[in-house]
Amino acid sequence: MNAVNANPLSQDSTECDAEDGDALANWTPERQIAHMLELCEAQMESALSEADCAVDTLVRAFSDVAESARALSALAQDRPGEAGAELNRQIAAVSAHMSSAVVALQFYDKLTQRLGHVRHSLSTLALFVCDGNQARERDQWRRLFSTLRRLYRTEEERQIFRMMVEGQSVEAARDHIHQATATLRIGQGGDVELF
Repeated sequence: MNAVNANPLSQDSTECDAEDGDALANWTPERQIAHMLELCEAQMESALSEADCAVDTLVRAFSDVAESARALSALAQDRPGEAGAELNRQIAAVSAHMSSAVVALQFYDKLTQRLGHVRHSLSTLALFVCDGNQARERDQWRRLFSTLRRLYRTEEERQIFRMMVEGQSVEAARDHIHQATATLRIGQGGDVELF
């Protein structure tokens, strides 16, 4: 007789050790939901770690380019006439492009902040659903929402949270996100939202 795998969604396993048996004995739908929420949180943490490395590399590259631009600017001071002036114009263009790129990289700070909020929400929800009595009480859900609401710092985050808690559809929230993103892309006079 084949034993069942600890993961009830997996149909491939034909063996089960003692640890898997313990997991099956403690299996509940709530624990399975919590486990999947924890998986989502771990995947986001992994993706953010990888992104951190890439952004660190970009920041170092920007610093190196800025240092090179300063060195070139010093050299340009020694070049008289049109050659020195052209070199200074090119250095100014590089500096302007770098400034624009640094401002654009501010999205990463906002992204990590928002994903941190989502990660915290997922882990909090995982703990919450494991307590069957708590998860069945409407007042406890209200308390959970109140706790999570405090996480959100930007108006966009608060609006999306409010939409979902009020029972609006996921499609409505997605439409709101797309509209907000389009507005950010268009911008007004090139302004960037700082947070």
